[in-house]
Amino acid sequence: MGQPVQNAARTALVELCESGSPVVRPETVDKILAVAVRRWQSFHRRNDRTPDINTRTNDLAKGLLNTFEPAPTLAGPLQSDYHHLATALANVFATE
Repeated sequence: MGQPVQNAARTALVELCESGSPVVRPETVDKILAVAVRRWQSFHRRNDRTPDINTRTNDLAKGLLNTFEPAPTLAGPLQSDYHHLATALANVFATE
């Protein structure tokens, strides 16, 4: 993944943080970006089917939730916040 895409993703994360996202904080932007890039790039290795953007977005949301929540099954309303985060990142990543 090229640096321009990663820069755009970082900008999207900062904007989410500034708009009040409960799952993105200034100190977690770089870690979220690293996890998201790794998850996005490994999708084909972990899945046999041809992906569409929705499948990849859901996979990204699941990976972020499992990485950053100590008890993912208890995250409740945060699941939609992670999906919103994944959607913002997927929209950037899909441009490459």
